[in-house]
Amino acid sequence: MIAALLGAAAIALYAYAVALYNARFPDRVYSGWRIAAYASGVVLMTAVLMPPIEPLADRSFAWHMTQHVVLMLIGPPLVLLGAPLLLAVAVPPQRIARRITGFAQSAAGHAIFAPLTGWVAFVAVLWISHFTPLYEAALEYPAVHVLEHVLYVASAMLFWASVVQVGYTPRPLPYPARMLYLFLAIPQGAFLGLALYAARRVLYPHYLHGRTLALTLADQQNGGAVMWIAGGLLLFIAFMCTAAAWAAAERAEPA
Repeated sequence: MIAALLGAAAIALYAYAVALYNARFPDRVYSGWRIAAYASGVVLMTAVLMPPIEPLADRSFAWHMTQHVVLMLIGPPLVLLGAPLLLAVAVPPQRIARRITGFAQSAAGHAIFAPLTGWVAFVAVLWISHFTPLYEAALEYPAVHVLEHVLYVASAMLFWASVVQVGYTPRPLPYPARMLYLFLAIPQGAFLGLALYAARRVLYPHYLHGRTLALTLADQQNGGAVMWIAGGLLLFIAFMCTAAAWAAAERAEPA
């Protein structure tokens, strides 16, 4: 219920901000596909935190990994394609917008939005959450589970902010650097998934409750395959899309 309310509030606030932006800048209104991208990202992240997926994720590691893939690799880039940062600096009163841009250009803002910060945070959260007691604690304690999801979404937003650079961009990154950034991230999801798939012992005892060892190990392997294949594939798709965007920008530059 809380996830549904937060998702609805995020979409309603975005729609309100878009309406104000379009009224203020009628010559460059938000496109329908950008609005659809934002809404799709929020809906997908909300859906995986609600029944029937949330109860399935509590019982199945494979479903839990599917949930994490959506929260880190699908939802955040779609949300950023909706250019919410542009609304954050274009819609509020000028004094508030100046404070936001001032912080983004400050030393603290530069450190937070630095590509290295996003990349390290993304990779660190990915590995630490799956190979420390944090994962098991998240399965046993709801408050820790919420914290885990917040870390996933926050680190993913920082990571994708250096790739999906539309509208207002606190730290612009050239296309070649974006491609290197993604190229170095692709093995992380693949290696994590492979490590989970290759494990020959149950890593998370929570999933043993009411199931045989063989079924639990099979479910763990399925979860590793989800991260190995889907995680690596989604990052590769992002790499190819970035290459295509770079090529399109190069063709449009003389014009």
